[in-house]
Amino acid sequence: MKKLLLSLLFTLPAMAQDGFRNENGNLIWQHTYPATANIIANVETQPDLKVEIATNDSQMGFAEKIKNSCSEGSPAIRNDYKFSFTVKNEGGNYVVTVTDIKIIEVMGPMQARTVVNRCEKYLVDSSLKIRKDPRSQKDIGCIDNFLTGVFSGTMTNVAMTAN
Repeated sequence: MKKLLLSLLFTLPAMAQDGFRNENGNLIWQHTYPATANIIANVETQPDLKVEIATNDSQMGFAEKIKNSCSEGSPAIRNDYKFSFTVKNEGGNYVVTVTDIKIIEVMGPMQARTVVNRCEKYLVDSSLKIRKDPRSQKDIGCIDNFLTGVFSGTMTNVAMTAN
């Protein structure tokens, strides 16, 4: 019983950090997966996730173009994404951190214009805080589900695009 309480005491703070957090106006997404999920193997099987640095217990890399087909978010949020990621094995769990999240919007009558915007443009207000309005919260939930699926290998409601 004592071991169970101690393990809960140390794992709850790590799990409480899941989702988005704001650091000086920059959105950072983090999710903790159990070791049984083997996130490092999932990353290696994703053709759109490029690993730049890999060690026994961590990976660092980026995604250049991954399509988010979430039907719940606003039209801008449903575009392709690019981001940087880090996967670390900490305390028997995999902690995935995603930074520099950008939305790739294709515009124009013939979709000839591409604009890359930081996701903060849509989700952070002028006081550098995460927006709390219903639309922004729905968009945050959509991106959260998308990123969770990318790294867990489940990819529910998300389609990958080839480069």
